Amino acid sequence: MKRPALLAAVVLAALAGCAAVAIEDSQVSLRKASVFDVVKPSPFGYDAEKASGVIAPLPGSGMPPMITHAVDEYLPLTFKNNECLECHDKPRNIGKPVAAGKPRPAPANHYVALPGQAMALAGKQFNCMTCHAPQAEVQPLVRNVSN
Repeated sequence: MKRPALLAAVVLAALAGCAAVAIEDSQVSLRKASVFDVVKPSPFGYDAEKASGVIAPLPGSGMPPMITHAVDEYLPLTFKNNECLECHDKPRNIGKPVAAGKPRPAPANHYVALPGQAMALAGKQFNCMTCHAPQAEVQPLVRNVSN
């Protein structure tokens, strides 16, 4: 008979402890604003004049380069329609110099070499925008501050 009473006391103490901890709704997200506020994102777009060509990833970050042109007309990427490949699927040009304004070939690590066949784009590399992002003039969601 003592066991159920002890269990009930533990459960009540736990519930009382949980009820005492409250979190402000403005502390739940990165925005530090109420989760109930309606957010209207700022419009953004690709500005070809401000684009600086290929944006190199941070050394050692493993980040892919950013896309240096507008992508609106190429979306959506599907199995039957991937217009990125029309310009960038050029394995024979890997390692060769690229003239200014000309498309760069996808790198060698995007391909697989099949025995007795030419290099082929690896299936996991099919959707370019899984890793590569278009450039846009947007403010970061969270400010990066180093101490």
